[in-house]
Amino acid sequence: MRESLRDALLLEDPAFGPVDMRTLVGMAAAIEHESVRRYAMLADAMEARGEIATAAAFRAMCDEERRHVDAVDHWAASLDEPVPSPQEFQWRLPPELASSWDEAAGSALLTPYRAFSIAVVNEQRAFSLYTYLAAHATSERVRVEAERMAGEELRHAALMRQWRREAWHRARRETPKTVAEPIASVAALHEALADGEIAISRCHDAVARRLREIGDNVSAQVVEQQLEMPSVADAGTSAREFAPGMRADRGDAGEYADAIAGCEEALPLLVIALKPLEALGERLETAMASAEGPLFDEAAQAMDRLVKRLSRIGLRVAHLQTGAAAQRPLRPRTANADDG
Repeated sequence: MRESLRDALLLEDPAFGPVDMRTLVGMAAAIEHESVRRYAMLADAMEARGEIATAAAFRAMCDEERRHVDAVDHWAASLDEPVPSPQEFQWRLPPELASSWDEAAGSALLTPYRAFSIAVVNEQRAFSLYTYLAAHATSERVRVEAERMAGEELRHAALMRQWRREAWHRARRETPKTVAEPIASVAALHEALADGEIAISRCHDAVARRLREIGDNVSAQVVEQQLEMPSVADAGTSAREFAPGMRADRGDAGEYADAIAGCEEALPLLVIALKPLEALGERLETAMASAEGPLFDEAAQAMDRLVKRLSRIGLRVAHLQTGAAAQRPLRPRTANADDG
């Protein structure tokens, strides 16, 4: 499946000088050990929320990453290169390798399919890192081995795509849905995306405006940033550009208008902002249920981008929830016969 180039690339070149074999092995070990740690943490978090199926998906990825750790150890041994402590190189990992994990930790909306989507993006970013290391290799031997590891990350990404698709079809079998108007073509998909983005634009403009009115400019900015994310992979079309003039229609928040107007706190407003994104996700999922070829590929790419938007707002929701819990006063004790 062809993925968005934007997803595959790192935002900035990693801060490395010449890359020798020790650096390459150290970076490989750091990548795999960090993946194990992060996926284990996400599995624990999902279990704590009662999201057992999603937790199982992260456990499966954690087990797969442990196999990658063993593979790196065997690879290094074949090169007669000791494996440095992962902590020595962990701080040198590009921040993009952690960003999707951080966003996932803040989202209460993850499914097994979306969990595997995060893994696909992470494997692509690891591939990009290895290609950078290959380009800065100090010798032909180091370059060849870096390119070999890049190829391994592509293989890992292909496996995660396979698991992602299996998770999708499994979910469809468990929770079948009837669709009045199935999306049967790429043109129909684009029309569905346009309709969804119009609803998102109306809702998010109103939510952001209300957030600023109640004094939460940070949350407002988070919501507004999701309107600028591309909705079509091959054209930098933002949600706002899908609906020309939509921002001028400031009085129409659609079905969410009354709920937005009645909100006095940021947290319920952000929950409202998630709803049209979830609605578009449902449309994409129906398209993927029976699609093949370019239609499935484009719908899956759109879903990947949608997951990021959901996760970023979800991360802000989690931040506000944590702050609210910290500020919540302790419940006073009830006096009893033992108090004295």
